[in-house]
Amino acid sequence: MNNIAVAMSTYNGEVYIGEQIESILKQHSVNVDLFIRDDGSKDKTNQILKTFAQNRKNIRIINGENLGVGNSFMELLYSIGDGYDYYSFADQDDIWLPDKLYQGIEKIKGSNKPCLYVSNQILVDKELNRLKMRYEVPPGISYKQILCSNLVSGCTMVWNKELQTLLVADNRKPSKELLKNRIHDVWVAMVASVTGRIIYDENSYILYRQHENNVVGVKKPSIVKQWVKKLTDSSKRNGRSMLCKEVYEKYGDKFLDDKCKKTLDIYGNYQNNLNKKIQLLQDKDITNYTGESALGLKMKILFNLF
Repeated sequence: MNNIAVAMSTYNGEVYIGEQIESILKQHSVNVDLFIRDDGSKDKTNQILKTFAQNRKNIRIINGENLGVGNSFMELLYSIGDGYDYYSFADQDDIWLPDKLYQGIEKIKGSNKPCLYVSNQILVDKELNRLKMRYEVPPGISYKQILCSNLVSGCTMVWNKELQTLLVADNRKPSKELLKNRIHDVWVAMVASVTGRIIYDENSYILYRQHENNVVGVKKPSIVKQWVKKLTDSSKRNGRSMLCKEVYEKYGDKFLDDKCKKTLDIYGNYQNNLNKKIQLLQDKDITNYTGESALGLKMKILFNLF
């Protein structure tokens, strides 16, 4: 059987964490090692984790300071290294169906290039009552879609050793500043899209729980709230341009074709170059990829908030 490392970051997850761990431990046809980094929980999460770890040799707990979700997940991934066949992220409040990991591995096994599997999600309420499938139509998985508005969730991801080796290489790690703005799943999806391939599965093997304490959920903040965040918190600005700059810097040496390099250069450096800003304003694809209004996007670009 294939060996897979599952990386979970927790934070004040006492309500649902036990159910999620149980569902991960019940995965069939794979050998699972579950790595959990607690991101400074203040509730009983750590007590629950210790109880599980005492009874299972394949659970490893790391306690750390609060880094925020993106940095916490990536720090955990770095500590795991690249000694496993496959890798996966897990949120603290979902439920995995027994063949979730097996199905992901089946879709990408045999690839000798970086390869990422992502899937649809079954949305459920906090009592696990089914609501609907998240996507009726397959979401975009191109690098341009991911950098404008990522539609794939980290909790559905399974990837191979070839991608993991890139993700944990010291010279290819993203900055902590970027991960505060564009979290772990955006970075992993972006790296996979420019170095290898992403495979989307229209089926789902995860119950994606929607509740009032979701760190990242399906419901997106309003345009007004997005603007308020960007104007009041400088760390929330320029996420797309930051992402483009870092992907170009970390992977431009051998993985990016000329068209991709040009796009990333325009998106990443439009603030200080009038010609690039004009090209970005004229890019009609952006509205489709972001789902935002054309006027709102032009305002963001003009005010260097894209």
